[in-house]
Formats: sequence, structure tokens, C-alpha cells
Amino acid sequence: MSGQSSQKGGVLDTSELPQSTPLLIGKLLSQRKFFMNKSSHVERLDSSSISSNSTIFLSHCDDVEYVVDSACTKIMIEECKNLSLTANEKIITSTIEIWKSQNVTLKLNTQVQTVQVDQCQNVNLQYEDPQNFHSVVWNNSDQLCLKILEAGEEKHVLSTGDSFEQPTTTEESVTQEAPGDKEQIKLKPYQYIVRLIDDKLVTEKLIRAEKGFPITQRELDEWRVKNNITS
Repeated sequence: MSGQSSQKGGVLDTSELPQSTPLLIGKLLSQRKFFMNKSSHVERLDSSSISSNSTIFLSHCDDVEYVVDSACTKIMIEECKNLSLTANEKIITSTIEIWKSQNVTLKLNTQVQTVQVDQCQNVNLQYEDPQNFHSVVWNNSDQLCLKILEAGEEKHVLSTGDSFEQPTTTEESVTQEAPGDKEQIKLKPYQYIVRLIDDKLVTEKLIRAEKGFPITQRELDEWRVKNNITS
């Protein structure tokens, strides 16, 4: 992947899309194919079990393995444990979302523009080719491991572990009350984005610019310089 294309941010600017596009995306995402409460289960999903306009939704599954051999719209993983998923065919929105899950391994043999990881533990992402990778966005997650292979060999590796700088002060943290409990859970509010920049994996904090648009401080500074904005 070239340095120029890797710095585009991995965020969709809907202002540049045809007016009908958001409606089309919404229609596609409404056609979800649910796989729920599976345990000790192995399944191959092909064109006989899912259609290309289906969103694959895995929820509350434990000790499962899925191989996706059919095109789909999107893949969503919610509250799963010990899950392994291999994606071999096109994902139309080029997006996978994972949240509140543990011990998840994704093997991506197709292009995925964005993998979003929220409130997870031990997520392993493996891309079989650098051209399949664009960005990983993550928040409030521990032990995220990212590997990008080329010709079967590891080319880029990144592991957050517990060492990446996280906000710890009260001012920079938010809390949420556990359901049915008075316990306050401290969350790390920042999102981070990982991309290939100048052929290196770089992790940056996402901030919110005008109208909430997600951008990194580096990109915002570059934009200000380009547009001669000093304040």
C-alpha cells in the first residue's frame, strides 16, 4: 500500500457520496443473518446459507469457528468468546465490528477497510496481504494483536498489550453504571486508529474536529498548514 493512500484516514465522508448511497447502505445493513447462542460449533457459510446482501451477525457465541466463503454486506460480532472467523470473500461495506468479546481471532483473506474493536480482550487480526489492510479503530480494549502477511511471511506486526498510553485521570475518563448494580466502571473514552503510514504500522489517537468528524491531530495540523489556518 502506498504512503499516499494509507494516510486518508479510513473514514467515509458522506458529503462526497451520491444522495442515494446512505439509503442503499441502510437497506443492506437491515438484512441481517443472525447466528446466536452457538457453542462448540464449526460452520462454513457459503452462498447456500447466506446471500451477498446479508449482514452476518454473531452474538453470544462461545468456542465457535466460522469460515465465510460467500460475499456479504458486513460482519458484526457481539459478546462472543473463543471465536475464530476466516473471511474469504468480499465484504461489500468493507467493515467488521467487534464489541464486548474475548479471545477473538480473525483471518482476513479479503480487503477490509475498517475493523472496529470496542470493549474487548485479546483480539487477534491477521491479514494475508498488505492490500487487504487499511485501518483498525479500537477503544477500551486490551491485548489487540495485528499481523499483516506478505507471501506467507509476517511483514508488519503490532501488539498493544497493556503498554500503550491510556488516559487515567478523572478528567479524561468516563464512567458507566453496570446494569442492576451501583458499581461504576471506568472506561477509556479515546479511540485509536492503526494504519500503514510510510510502510510502518502507526497508532494515533482520534479526535473530533468540526461537526464531530474523526481525525488525528497530525492530519488536522497538516490540513491547517495546507489551508494557511493558524488558530
